[in-house]
Amino acid sequence: MQRYFLLPENNFCLSKEDIFHIKNVMRMKVGDEFEVVNNEGVFLCKIKDLVDFQYISSKKLVENNELKGHIRLLYCIPKGDKIELVIQKATELGVKEIVLINSSRSIGKIDSNNKERKLLRFNKIIKEASEQSKRDSLLILKDVISFKDIINYKADYSFIAYEKDSINEKIEILSHINDLKDKTINILIGPEGGFSEEEVEYAIKNNYISTSLGHRILRSETACLSILSLLSYYLD
Repeated sequence: MQRYFLLPENNFCLSKEDIFHIKNVMRMKVGDEFEVVNNEGVFLCKIKDLVDFQYISSKKLVENNELKGHIRLLYCIPKGDKIELVIQKATELGVKEIVLINSSRSIGKIDSNNKERKLLRFNKIIKEASEQSKRDSLLILKDVISFKDIINYKADYSFIAYEKDSINEKIEILSHINDLKDKTINILIGPEGGFSEEEVEYAIKNNYISTSLGHRILRSETACLSILSLLSYYLD
């Protein structure tokens, strides 16, 4: 069943885009049902009138599709549209929060000139992915920060995926996997060029645990999907 999120900026009403989707894409009729998520929960709704588009809420649904843990992805901005893929898949995999980082080796940059436009696009992707994957709450896209500001995002456990740790033949995050339920977990992923040594040292100095993701060197977006899939499995 189709699910829609009511957003504060729309006064917790269905947006024009949602109504268009119901009428012209889903081709729903009077009496058809859909789900609505607002700040009070998930509700089953029924279409009452298509002309003026009115609907009624028939009952509140009791469900929990969220992970048993708060995953925060701190992602150093990659080039091109890879970031859109990561945001979409992170939403589907149950991530609670994304913080974007302009790191020293980030080829793509988000600054004051393009930030508003980019965040608008990213939040649209989050909404659509949340509806498709039946999330009970929207992933929060926090901000765009510089690397040094990672210290402002506290967590019970913080991990930095570092490709040079592949020589240790140990995926350190697995050593803590049974302790992560119901905890806040930071996952720090670098851009295409990886982290600088100074950035790795800074993260570790601030309580990040360096972890390998295996013997192979993964692309930036693959590293995100790999570690998030692992956490999603264990926290589901």
